[in-house]
Amino acid sequence: MPMKIRVIRHVIVCGLLLTLVIPAAKVEAAKPSKQRVKIGVLVSLTGSWSSLGKNTVAALRIAATDLENIGPQYHPARFRFLVRDTQLDPEKALDAIKDLDQRGVRIVIGPQSSAEVAKIKPYADAHNILVISQGSTASSLAIPGDNIFRFCPNDTREAEALVALLQHDGIRAIVPLWRNDAGNNGLHDSVKIRFQAFGGRVASGFRYESTTTNFSVATNSVASQIGSLIGSGISPSAIAVYLAAFDEAIDLFHSAEAIPTLANTAWYGSDGVALSAALTGDSSAAGFAASVGYPNPIFGLPDTLRNRWQPIADEIEARTGITPDAFALSTYDALFVVQLALQYPKPLKNFDRFKAAFIEEADHYRAITGSTTLDAAGDRLNGDFDFWAVRLRNGDYTWVRVGTYNNGILTVF
Repeated sequence: MPMKIRVIRHVIVCGLLLTLVIPAAKVEAAKPSKQRVKIGVLVSLTGSWSSLGKNTVAALRIAATDLENIGPQYHPARFRFLVRDTQLDPEKALDAIKDLDQRGVRIVIGPQSSAEVAKIKPYADAHNILVISQGSTASSLAIPGDNIFRFCPNDTREAEALVALLQHDGIRAIVPLWRNDAGNNGLHDSVKIRFQAFGGRVASGFRYESTTTNFSVATNSVASQIGSLIGSGISPSAIAVYLAAFDEAIDLFHSAEAIPTLANTAWYGSDGVALSAALTGDSSAAGFAASVGYPNPIFGLPDTLRNRWQPIADEIEARTGITPDAFALSTYDALFVVQLALQYPKPLKNFDRFKAAFIEEADHYRAITGSTTLDAAGDRLNGDFDFWAVRLRNGDYTWVRVGTYNNGILTVF
């Protein structure tokens, strides 16, 4: 690790130590030894959205190391990560959580997608497993009292940010194109409701299945709908495609780039593709993305806390080669909140008590990604958004931050 990063992180860990000071009575009552705690990790490592999966694992390992550096008087747990590659497949996620349950796992970080969370939710609720998702945004999963907690804002907040940008850019009509799963359905619905509420026109669009590999039907349908909007009198410059997807956006762009109407229409994206290493690694798809604008909103990192999260982000990127986003960095925070909840007496002997402790600590923790206070449904209450777009820089396609949406204020760079 570079000396500069090591020194800064030492300061950060010392600062975080202050947030881990437990009242003396609580520590005295618990008197725990350095316990070994199993943490299940459900991530996509070889499937779609693997950028987030790889960065999540790195963030958790860095967090565990930082916690080990905290003095023994704070009784940091020894975490054992049981990592499972779900490939963003809900059935694989369900099989994985069942396997983890048999191994005595009571805490799971991940899965990333709402479709996976929806699939494992009944099992987690029935078997007293605390699930902390870093990437699920579907508002349909905002259910009070369950065992699902999400360290990111749900899709209604992302829709608010995106519609603000659409209005700023003078977009009057959108043609949605989205993947048929819980998370992307939720994004489509929230954007549609928000955009229409502000007078925007939303075409029927096209919803494709998660198994789709040939996108010609989808792209031709979207092109036809754009033509109809133009025919109705809307200026081509006021029409956009809204794409809610994962890494299959690469194949979709390969199909779209051959259709002039789509190549000459503005595109807007979603959190599932923002900062995707797979997209920038495909020069053809990346070139199309850059040519059509394609800003992607994603849960953002506060500039005011950069001195705290940047060194962690740098180390994650040093390990994976991928720039981490707030989703990945939120798992660093999640492990610290879990550690705080484990300070209570016999924390894993009484699941309801542990869950209540987790909520209480999340509501007060000073995280590197900002406030982790949860709403009534167990979702992150607040959160800023960044907009990322693919741009050609020094001969290579890379992700560039092109705007922010903070506290209801849009800033475009």
